[in-house]
This record gives sequence, structure tokens and C-alpha cells, in this order.
Amino acid sequence: MFVNNQRPNYVTILSVTRAIGDLGSENMTQAIHGLLLKLGFESEIPVVTALLGVYSMWDVEVVWKLFDQIPKRDMVLWNAMVSVCARSGQYREAFEIFREMQYDGVKPSDASIVSILPACAALANLSLGRQVHGFSVKCVCYFYTNVQNSLVDMYAKCGNLETSIQVFNRIEKKDLVSWRTMLHGCIANDCPRTALKMVSRMRSSCFRPDELVILDAIGASAQEEKLCFGLGFHGYIVKSGFLDFVSVVTALLQMYAKFGEFGSAGVLFNHINQKDLIAWSAMISAYAQGGHPLNALDTFKKMQSTNEKPNEITLVSVLQACSSLGVQELAESIHAHVTKVGYCSNTILIPALIDIYCKFGRIRQGKALFDEIPIKDLVCWSSMINGYAINGCGIEALETFSKMLSIGLKPNEVVFISLLSACSHCGLENEGWKLFYEMEKIYGFAPKLAHYACMVDLLSRQGHVEEALDFVKGMPIEPDKRIWGALLAGCRSIRGSIEVAELVVEQLIGLDPENTSCYVVLSNLYAEQCRWQDVERLRDLVDKKGLRKEIGYSIVEANS
Repeated sequence: MFVNNQRPNYVTILSVTRAIGDLGSENMTQAIHGLLLKLGFESEIPVVTALLGVYSMWDVEVVWKLFDQIPKRDMVLWNAMVSVCARSGQYREAFEIFREMQYDGVKPSDASIVSILPACAALANLSLGRQVHGFSVKCVCYFYTNVQNSLVDMYAKCGNLETSIQVFNRIEKKDLVSWRTMLHGCIANDCPRTALKMVSRMRSSCFRPDELVILDAIGASAQEEKLCFGLGFHGYIVKSGFLDFVSVVTALLQMYAKFGEFGSAGVLFNHINQKDLIAWSAMISAYAQGGHPLNALDTFKKMQSTNEKPNEITLVSVLQACSSLGVQELAESIHAHVTKVGYCSNTILIPALIDIYCKFGRIRQGKALFDEIPIKDLVCWSSMINGYAINGCGIEALETFSKMLSIGLKPNEVVFISLLSACSHCGLENEGWKLFYEMEKIYGFAPKLAHYACMVDLLSRQGHVEEALDFVKGMPIEPDKRIWGALLAGCRSIRGSIEVAELVVEQLIGLDPENTSCYVVLSNLYAEQCRWQDVERLRDLVDKKGLRKEIGYSIVEANS
């Protein structure tokens, strides 16, 4: 156009601006901005509105300057500014613009309501959300489907699923977005069965689920923790032709892996003809987290043979498999790869490397990696604290914790597990009790089973088995195998605690009848006190129940 000496009008500039927005090019945005200033279109509201939307992707300050330079704004520009504020996390400003819009005499539309509701949802401010809901009824915008969809989303994100469902049920003209939003809200509020019922309702209403609905439904089946739901939905997926979607098959194999059905997960994975990075990463992660590290490494090698480049998520799963197998050479090669591709500050990979070096007992290398991170997040600190804990460096773990607090980072529940474990392994009983009480009193975390298990272990290691038993009896939650196992370990190391051991074994048998290890410990305790009749009685009991002692095994890394 310029070559032919044709001067573009503002409609042309508007079309080009929107096209640049789709490309997401910052340089091209600045170029078109300069051109419209040169052509004198800086006061054309449609052009400024389009430019405002493009700049909002990377420079909100420029957006405010553009908005402020327009003296007379139309409803579309006001709505765009409200939406930009909500998307960029400037929620207070979003409400200020929404109010200022009305002071300026511009009556909000359904688009205005849809623009402001995400701010209420992001703040989880139910009171504000209800006010906007009432306002939408007052300004006769409520019965627009897009407004009702946004209300469903807002109430669900504010944790009020009941009202969200009520609004959803009143939508006369439900569209696909309505069903998606309601389904996602149920899952986000940990109501997977309600989500699955919504899918059933959707199909009954002659709405065909799309890929996103199918993915949410698979997630709900996994969240419900009942394989029968997943199997039923798998059948529907096959029948409806969704097995052609890589994302759907990937979600299915993750669901099967969660239920321990790794054979089915592997069959589905092999069914994918064009495996993408997400599918490879999902399968490797499933094996690594599911206790099949050899399969994880084998899958990783197959991935490399296809020239698919791993990302940080893939490498973290491979490191987890290396840790399980004690394969140091591969872990070191991944570290070299991380350095080569410039992931040295990656807050996902570096904590995983710190973790694996510490598990191999190479705590100096773990500490060196930790020191190289310029900005350490909570995961990095937690990895280093845990590294010290598993290597019996209790004092260093506590010192690292103090440094973390000094820079203003607040601990989470996982950090306290590492700290209590460090105190337990290093005999720091007073420090352990102090942390245990501070966890709830100062930081507001109610102790969970893992924290109680650490305290039982701490007491048992110090020889206070009876005190540990009293502690277990006073717990506000039901003890699990970890708790009783820690107590039994204490009985094994302390002579004269046979009565406690008998009580503990009774509890463990009730929780895990097939496990023979507790019988072995009790039998050894009887033998130490020359109670041979009790040893024989236990042996007969194990034989009568048809139990077999688990065979131990070791894995060694061989040079290839």
C-alpha cells in the first residue's frame, strides 16, 4: 500500500493492529504505534482500544498512558481497560475504572459485567461478587448467557459451589462455555462426583463434549479415586473418537497410572502415533512417581531416540528415577545438560539436583548448587534443609532454616517435616519440640500425620518408647502405619519394651495384615529375651496365615 503511495485510513490501521496482536510481536506493536501517531490516528477510539489490548500483554504502564490520553471514552474502551486491569492483577484499579465509567455517564453493558467479575473471582471476594451479581440484575444484564457463565465461574472460585450450581441451573440457553465452566468449578472445589454428574447431564441435554470437557472429566474420574468411573469414561472416549487426541490419551494414561494400572497406561502410551513432549513427560513421570524407575529411564531413552528434546519437567522425573535407582552417572549427565542449555537458575530443576546430590551423600555439591542460585524460592530452601536432614546434619538444617526466615520467607508444612526429621536423626529433642509447637502457634499449620511420625521417631530414638506411646494415644488424628512403624523401630533398639512392641504389632497387623516385617521384629525381640515359646508361636501364626517373608534385593549400577 505504501509502495503505491496509498495512505491507509484508520480502519486499515485497526486491522493491522489486531493482526499484530495475534502475532504477539512487541517490536511490530511499537512500529504500528509510531505509524498511527504519524498519521494522526491517536485519537481514534477503536484504534486506541485495539492498541491498548495488544500492549496489555507486556507493558501495562503504556496501556495506562494510552487510556489517560483519551478525553472522551466510549463503553468499549472502558470495558477494555477494566478487563486489562483484571488480567494483569490490578484488581483494585479494575473496580475504580468500573466506578469511574459510571460517574462518566456510561451505562455498563453485559461486557462490562463480564470484565469485572474475574477480579472478584481472583480476589475470592464473595461480598464484592454478590454486589456485582445484584448490579447485573438491576441493569438488566443478568439474563445474558455470558454474564451468567461469568457468575458461575466467580461463585465457584470464591468457594461457593452451591450458589454456582444454582446460577448454572437457571441459565435458559446454556452453551458449551456454561458446561465447561460448571464442570471446572466442581473439580476446583474437590467435588469430582458432582462434576461427573454434570457430564452426564450435558450428554442428556444433547451437548457433545469437546476436548476440554473430556480432559476435565478424566481429571474428575482420577480425583474421585474410583477406577470404575475412569473405565466407564474410557469406553465413552473410544466410542466418541476422542482417542485421536494426544492430550486425551495422555490424560487417560495419567489416570491409569494414578490407580497403579501401569500396564494399561503403557498400552495407551504405545497407542499414540505422534507422541508430543507432554505425552513423553507424562509417561516418564508416571513411571518415576509410581515406583517403576527402570521403566522411566527406558522411556526416556526411547524419547531421546526420537530426537524429542526434554524440558525441565521431563528432567525432574528422570532425576527422580535416578534417585530411586542410585544411578549417579546419568544424574551427572543431566546436570551437565542443564548447565549447557542455560537452566542453571531454573527453580524447578536446581532443587531436584540439590535433592539428588544430597541423597547420594554428596552434600557439598548440593550446597554449591544452592549457593549459585541468585534468587532462592521456598522450594530451593526446602531442598537444602531436607538435604542436610537426610545426611544427619541437624545443626546445618536449623541454621539454613534461620537464614530462610531472615530473608522474609515463610515455611510451609514440607519444610517442617524436614526440620523435625533432622532433629529426630540428630537427637535434637528440645529443638524438635520447639519447632513442633511453633509450627501451629506461630505459623498456623496444624500438625499432620507426617509431623506426628517425626515426633514419634524422635522420642523412640531417644529411648522414650513409653512417652512416645502416650504421645500417639493423645494424637487428635488416627495414627497410620508410619506412626506405629516408627514406634516399633524404637522398641527394637530399646530392651525391656516388649509389652509396647506387642501392642504396636497388634495395631500394625490391623492396618496391614499381609506385612510380615512386624512379626519378624517381634520375634527377634522375643529371641533376645529367650522367650522361645513365643518365637515358635509367632512362626506358627505366620505359617497358618500363609504369609511369606518379603525377599530383599539390591540394585547396583554396572559399567556398560
